Amino acid sequence: MTDNVKPKKSEHSEAADSLSNAETEVVTTGSAAERDDPERTMTENNNTAESDDIEGDKTESTSDISSSNSELLAERDKYLDLLQRKIAEFDNYKRRTEGERQQQSKRATVQLITEILPVLDDFERALKTATNDEPSDAFRIGIEQIYRKLTDILRKRGVTPIEIVGKTFDPNFHEAVAHEESNVHHDGEIIDELRRGYMLGSDLLRASMVRVAKA
Repeated sequence: MTDNVKPKKSEHSEAADSLSNAETEVVTTGSAAERDDPERTMTENNNTAESDDIEGDKTESTSDISSSNSELLAERDKYLDLLQRKIAEFDNYKRRTEGERQQQSKRATVQLITEILPVLDDFERALKTATNDEPSDAFRIGIEQIYRKLTDILRKRGVTPIEIVGKTFDPNFHEAVAHEESNVHHDGEIIDELRRGYMLGSDLLRASMVRVAKA
């Protein structure tokens, strides 16, 4: 009877088998790694794309905010300019109305004083013609008091008489009624005043009516 005995492998055969198994594992591992590389690459690409999208969204959001701020600043400047214009217009309006008010007040004052001056002339004539007897003294005193009060009121309003004593005729302030030859006055000198003239501040209210000497 013959026993089936498997032949014993030699050491060289075992080494060859181990080397073959190792190569097989390397090939298998390499194939698995090759299969994993495309997946890893795809994942990395997706992550990069997502990162680019986020950066793009941030850039777009920053651009929108910058544009919105620019519009707000432009609108602010627009309304600020409009406000400044309105303030300037209102200031001009106040100055214009104040000037008009002052002019109206001055015209009214001039008109009133001009109407009073003839009354003042009458008082002056009355004082010149008053006699020195006793009954007329009381009358004269009364006229002088009224005349003095009236001139005080006018002076407070800025009305002053035009001085003519020793003055040379000036058509800006004097109205020549007559020209007379005189040996005691130089040519153009005022001889006498027929009606007193008045100034209202620096403005001529009424010219003096005078007689003027001629050579």
